[in-house]
Amino acid sequence: MENLDYLRLKANPGVRLKMYYRAPELIFGATKYTTTIDICSRFLSKLKFYCRNKHYPEGSIVEGYLAEECMTFCSRYLEDVETRLNRPNRNARLNDHNLVETYLFQSYGEPIGKVKIAELDNISWIQAHRYVLFHHDSVEPLHNEYKKILRYHARSRRLQHREINKLFTESFHEWLSQTVWSGRDINDEIKCLSQGPNRVIKRYSAFLINGYRFHTKYRERMRRTQNCGIVVNSSITSYASAKDSNPVEGNVEYHGLLTDTIELDYYGRWKVVLFRCDWDDVNTARRIKKDQFGFTMVNFSRLVQTGQQLMDEPYVFSSQVKQVFYSKDPTDEGWYVVLRNTLRDLFDMGNGSRDDIVERSETLPFPEQNLDENIPSTSTQHQWVRHDVDEDIYE
Repeated sequence: MENLDYLRLKANPGVRLKMYYRAPELIFGATKYTTTIDICSRFLSKLKFYCRNKHYPEGSIVEGYLAEECMTFCSRYLEDVETRLNRPNRNARLNDHNLVETYLFQSYGEPIGKVKIAELDNISWIQAHRYVLFHHDSVEPLHNEYKKILRYHARSRRLQHREINKLFTESFHEWLSQTVWSGRDINDEIKCLSQGPNRVIKRYSAFLINGYRFHTKYRERMRRTQNCGIVVNSSITSYASAKDSNPVEGNVEYHGLLTDTIELDYYGRWKVVLFRCDWDDVNTARRIKKDQFGFTMVNFSRLVQTGQQLMDEPYVFSSQVKQVFYSKDPTDEGWYVVLRNTLRDLFDMGNGSRDDIVERSETLPFPEQNLDENIPSTSTQHQWVRHDVDEDIYE
């Protein structure tokens, strides 16, 4: 029975190749060999799809491989014809200069699917509008001015640094609007931003930007694929206590699940695309940790910045995010392993410039070669046919 199973396995390359395609990190652990193993597994999986005749799997794979190589070679000489080599990437980036001027923060992309028209509620409108004001360079001088005003009025009440920042977050958009419409000399750009976006927005369930394809969590509820994982690097201010007057600023990675994609319209002058997410609580070790192999693990049982409170910040720019995948841990319930996605056709060429590469290549010694040693002399007798193997004819 064992020999029969072996023969069945040998005759079916689809089964044999499929056995090798497993996550190498789960079998061998996170070592320096897992990348090589994964590459070999993917190549074996590619060879599996060349097989069309299971009675002769090896020959079928060879024919399929040669056919693809020949087609690739011939397509390199074709002009004005769409081939696999010049076909645009499935998640190709948009390079339209008109969109750069229309969309702030390089948030332009390509929406996928049906576009819905909706109206933001008051809290969501303030949160989205406030996020744009806090990140626009032209409004930054007014940030500092309003903070000085708050510190001046807070001297009698002895407010701490944290409470002043809270007041600034809650009321800056109102103060900016009052300042602009009081007749102060301010440029047109800030005037347009101060009135806020239109409450009627466009809503997308899928969005393509920077080579990534994002889907909302609701769109993927009945799918086996996953494109709603998001990670963003954000700068935050940490306080040791409520009375801490020397806060520490640092960068923290927030992991989230995309729940909504909206497009704000500043009355025809500018547009901004924002992502709304369910953010994992990264402030406690009970919601984020590192496993024994060095992988980041997150737990979405408790969320932060949900958007229910006015102080929450559930939105980020579409240009800020990168895509990750969450793989459920079978041994630890509620935890997910974070797997980063790499853009297609993106290669890591290091941090050096092109001049450095040329300079290093010019300093490398070029070994001398004597080509006469590799060319056999006509006077020397060489044996070009093997006589130690019996002749065989294959049909």
